[in-house]
Amino acid sequence: MTLPANQPPGYPQQPQHRPPDQYPPHYPPAPGGYYPPPTPPPKKGSFWGSSVGILLIIFGSIAILGVICGGLVLVGRISDSNAAKQIDVQLTSCGGTGSVAKVGYTVTNNGSQARRVTLKLEYRDATGARLDTDTAYVGSVPAGDTVRGEESTILNATSSTITCKVVGVS
Repeated sequence: MTLPANQPPGYPQQPQHRPPDQYPPHYPPAPGGYYPPPTPPPKKGSFWGSSVGILLIIFGSIAILGVICGGLVLVGRISDSNAAKQIDVQLTSCGGTGSVAKVGYTVTNNGSQARRVTLKLEYRDATGARLDTDTAYVGSVPAGDTVRGEESTILNATSSTITCKVVGVS
């Protein structure tokens, strides 16, 4: 065995080792040689950490929120529909002077609790053509009570004959 150039004479000799990949497959490394740690098996990722799993989580969450929101909207519409059935609206006057139209109304709350009421009004001329629409905010109508109100609007056309109609109650 020869001494490496960096060892002084009389120094104990160290065997020269080759990296493990230089050994033929049927020869083990020399005693005291380098044994690399075993390679761990590759980690298997979870389904929920994969791109498909993440997309499933995202779209599943959106679908669940859509069902919840849709249900709440449906319940709200049913509730509003029932509340609107408890409100009775009567037109007491309808007329116009020049381009100004006025409508009078009464709102009766037949329900068991106070309700805020919004009226959608429509104005038409003698031929039936729609001249304008308007919204009247009545405010809170106590249960079992009747509130009177009047709404006026400026029309885009002058007409001597004006008809008024309530087209929505909420």
